[in-house]
Amino acid sequence: MNKAVIRTLFAVLLLIGLGRQAAYAQHATSVAGMVVDSITGEPLPFVTIVFEGSTIGGVTDMDGNFQLKNDRGLTRLKISYVGYDPKTVTLTAGHATTDLRIRLAPSTIQLSEIVIRPKRERYTRKNNPAVELMKRVVARKDSNRITQLDDYSTECYEKMTLSLDKFDTRLEKSKVLKRFKFLKNYLDTSEFDGRPILTLSLREKISDIYYRREPRSEKVVVRATRQQGIDQSLDEYGTLTANLDEIFQGVDIFDNNITFLLNRFVSPLSSTLANTFYHYYIMDTVDVGGEPCTDLAFVPVNAQSYGFTGRLYVTTDGTYSVKKVLLNVPRHINLNFVRELRVEQQFRRRTDGLWELDTDNTYVLFQLFDGGQQMYAHQLRSYSDYRTNIASADSIFALSGRVQTPLSRYLAQPDSFWANRRHTPLRERESGIESLLNQLKEVTAFKVLLKTAEILISGYIPINDVHEKNKLDFGPMNTVFSANNIEGFRIRAGAMTTANLHPHLFLGGYGAFGLNDRRWKYSATATWAFNEKEYHEKESPVNNLSLQHEYDLYTPGQDFLFTSKDNVFVAWKVGHPNRNMNYLRKTRLQYEREWRNGFSVKTWAQVMNNEAAGTLRYIVRNSADDFTRLQDYNTTEWGFQLRFAPGERAYNSRLGKSSVFNLSKDAPVFRLSHQVGFRGILGGDYRYNRTEAGVSKRIWLSSFGHIDASLRGGIVWDKVPFPLLITPNTNQSVTIQPEAFHLMNPMEFMADRYVSFDARYHLKGWILNRIPLINLLGLREVASVSGVWGSLSDRNNPDKTDGLMLFPDGSHAFGTSPYMEFSVGLENIFRVLEVSYYRRLTYLNHSDIQRHGFRIALHFDF
Repeated sequence: MNKAVIRTLFAVLLLIGLGRQAAYAQHATSVAGMVVDSITGEPLPFVTIVFEGSTIGGVTDMDGNFQLKNDRGLTRLKISYVGYDPKTVTLTAGHATTDLRIRLAPSTIQLSEIVIRPKRERYTRKNNPAVELMKRVVARKDSNRITQLDDYSTECYEKMTLSLDKFDTRLEKSKVLKRFKFLKNYLDTSEFDGRPILTLSLREKISDIYYRREPRSEKVVVRATRQQGIDQSLDEYGTLTANLDEIFQGVDIFDNNITFLLNRFVSPLSSTLANTFYHYYIMDTVDVGGEPCTDLAFVPVNAQSYGFTGRLYVTTDGTYSVKKVLLNVPRHINLNFVRELRVEQQFRRRTDGLWELDTDNTYVLFQLFDGGQQMYAHQLRSYSDYRTNIASADSIFALSGRVQTPLSRYLAQPDSFWANRRHTPLRERESGIESLLNQLKEVTAFKVLLKTAEILISGYIPINDVHEKNKLDFGPMNTVFSANNIEGFRIRAGAMTTANLHPHLFLGGYGAFGLNDRRWKYSATATWAFNEKEYHEKESPVNNLSLQHEYDLYTPGQDFLFTSKDNVFVAWKVGHPNRNMNYLRKTRLQYEREWRNGFSVKTWAQVMNNEAAGTLRYIVRNSADDFTRLQDYNTTEWGFQLRFAPGERAYNSRLGKSSVFNLSKDAPVFRLSHQVGFRGILGGDYRYNRTEAGVSKRIWLSSFGHIDASLRGGIVWDKVPFPLLITPNTNQSVTIQPEAFHLMNPMEFMADRYVSFDARYHLKGWILNRIPLINLLGLREVASVSGVWGSLSDRNNPDKTDGLMLFPDGSHAFGTSPYMEFSVGLENIFRVLEVSYYRRLTYLNHSDIQRHGFRIALHFDF
């Protein structure tokens, strides 16, 4: 499952709405304008504006601007603001009113001991009662929470719905959608803005959450899950759900930084940045669920930064507790695909005076492009049955990993279970999703579209349309066509069995043919999964034994870590053409096991034949005047790799957790590997030992972006020919590839010990957001620097030691300085494109090199 899942899911959900945008626009009543002080003429922020008799409304931004629309015939606007007289404005039904200027007359209102005056003054933090109040709230935020207890448990009910927003019932007027007239029978009303919606997806989950303060630990045990909707067949056993969980992480308002929509937002309760990042305004004193509270508004200083606008409702009893939170995003925030957003959290006071989270509602309106169909997402989290002094606490906190999720078949529960255990009942239309889906599947065009989406998302074509009965998949489809300098045009076809054939035994492989070298390549793999699987062998946690036999063409010094070398998107090469390649024939027996705490081990034994291809030559220097050319050589190897990624989420993609499409990227990853070569065993020609270690981590700098950093090092301990030395990983494709050097030629450098680093900084518009006019483009900065330095001992230098293979033309040992390159670029071009300029800094005297060049990448980021 990948980022393309989200795009394709949007396409499936939005297809039904594409034919009705114009008709809707012609009958809606809309208004846009500004609210100002009638005396000073200055814009007024946070003014409440609603259509009378409805919940459709909003507040003005920092510049006093607003936009509203409804298709229910509502024409009267009610405008209210503390310190000003309320006002009502009548609009013309069915028309768009623009540049409306609303003038509010000021009045003076006293709230407790704080007087809000009509005159708008320059914001100051000194002697500001709102700032002083916030300092007290932040100082008491931890002592007021239930996390002060030694331990506690609670039951969490989660519900997420995905719907088409502003759904128009006039389907008969659309040639495309007239076959879907039955959809009007399933229309519902949005809880967010009261507009008509068509709910197409429903997910429910019940979990038990356990918390311990010392040593700090949190465990989540999933008890039951339920999923209905058109995206169910697109969710390759939880990969889409895992990415949605990553996108919609629960908001912890008390954290300094809030993880949401794959970004970091500065919390209005941040202990480090709150009073410098936000402006605060005391608006009123109100009653919230029987608690007298101060209504405190906040807005980020820079409206395009990653912060929230909203309200905090703080108790007036002297404890400065947070009773309720409302979060929105600024209108001009540099955030993709999000039209509107609101988060509402309610807290309740316990008998011991501490506060616990009651409900958490998140509403988001997504829109891929201006004027396109909007999709409405609503996620509810409800918490109940808080308990302390957890029974069997030791056994619960001894569980490996934070989240415990059994196979989905063991989480399925009957309707009677959900009827009794839901914290809130389903809405009437939410209960009819299964009936809606059955009617949709009777329309041939919809079935074709859904099947196409399944193929695009999974990358495989099933032989049976019924997912639960399919026993064989053909693919992956993105490797069918590719090209390189030896094979020319390459054609490949592959397949793999599924758990519907056998829940433990999996067979897979491919065949490929190059039109230039006229050779067949192939791979065949048999895997025994000790853990029962639902569909494919890579489902987490992995505990697999596999046997593989392969014959294929490879490029030494070029290893695509996060995609296949046959991926059609990496076939476009730049720079000096590379014809130093080799044919590898190998048989490999491998065992791999993962634990839920993020630790995994992989060990293997393999025999391999390495045959030179293209311009690559294996020429052994026996003495100063004696050389022998080898066509190939053999190795027999045993190796292991240890990997530890604490906090990493489970991800069931066929590509594993390291898939580039896994949106969970925050966990640190530590790796240690060692390989041993045996001479004289099963034909092995060389004895060698090679050790490598590395660490990678995404480092968040609050709302100022993040750095993807990695550090690696390694050593070859023995005398070996150059193919067994260390060659830095390079990338000759026009696409940007992680942890690779983009301007280095394959096998340009040889070493038997090395250390390398890579740092890529995504600034998220930190600079460009502050430049007038430029900030309207929504561009974001990105920069990187990477380097590697190594050394070559005399025992592995063919110029100083006999019995070694001569280095290929263009290969060198490192000098006294490291190889380095850097890049600067722009991402978020058209919301999806990155273009970066790369520049090589060292070893500019080498021949046939690229000193600089442009590279591109596609990103789906909020």
